[in-house]
Amino acid sequence: MEREQEVVIDASVVIKWFSQEEGSDRAIALRKDHVEGRKTLISSDLLIYEVVNALRFKPRFNPTTTVRALNDLLELRLDIMVPTREVISKCSELAYKYEITSYDSYYLALGEFLGLEVVTADNRLYQKAKECRFLQLL
Repeated sequence: MEREQEVVIDASVVIKWFSQEEGSDRAIALRKDHVEGRKTLISSDLLIYEVVNALRFKPRFNPTTTVRALNDLLELRLDIMVPTREVISKCSELAYKYEITSYDSYYLALGEFLGLEVVTADNRLYQKAKECRFLQLL
């Protein structure tokens, strides 16, 4: 059996699980790898709020479908990390360095702290922080 790999994902990847758009096929393949035990997907607790917020503005979502999507997300049992002083400190540093939001920089800080690749589907984030050696575009 293939060895399990850990990867940090941001909300832009997860949104593609619930909304058919460019890159959804790659995002779903990543989710499938997690479900089948080939990868462990790790993220911040911030992911949950970002996903709910993003779905709120998708035309086909309403309160019921958004809650259903959130329940589906929680059933995947992603490794959800809570903030630590070290990660928050790095988050602030990276937000200023790359001129990105603290929300986006948190995923980068988490990846750096854990020594893991960070996968994003956010091209704008990727363009601003692509010199970050562990950031990958979906």
